Order: sequence, then structure tokens, then C-alpha cells
Amino acid sequence: MTARRGPRSARRDRMVALFLLGLLLFNPPLLRLFGMEGDVFGLPMLYVYILGAWAAVIALAALAAER
Repeated sequence: MTARRGPRSARRDRMVALFLLGLLLFNPPLLRLFGMEGDVFGLPMLYVYILGAWAAVIALAALAAER
């Protein structure tokens, strides 16, 4: 017996997966990897990583919500 899943449940599944990805990306052990010395275009690597990951999560949320 298979249950039919509508577009709402598929969207919900994508949003839950995106939330879990966000938890992983902003996990302190992973952030510690980018807290080292060095810079990208004059900005610390940690700042570049946080802003890049944040932008990626927002873009993926927009794509998931649009479908």
C-alpha cells in the first residue's frame, strides 16, 4: 500500500532537509575549521564562510518554496 504524497509534503520534506543542512553548516566544529588565520579579499575566512553559507541557504529556500 503506497500513500500518495502531494506537492505540499514534498515541499515540507525539502524544507526539513534544508533546515538540517543549515544546522550542519553552522555547527561550531565546522565553523572552527574556518576560524583560522587568512583572508579572502581582505575579509577573515570565517566571515566569508558564514555569509556564503547563509546566502546559499536563503537561495535554496527560495528555490524550494518556488517549486
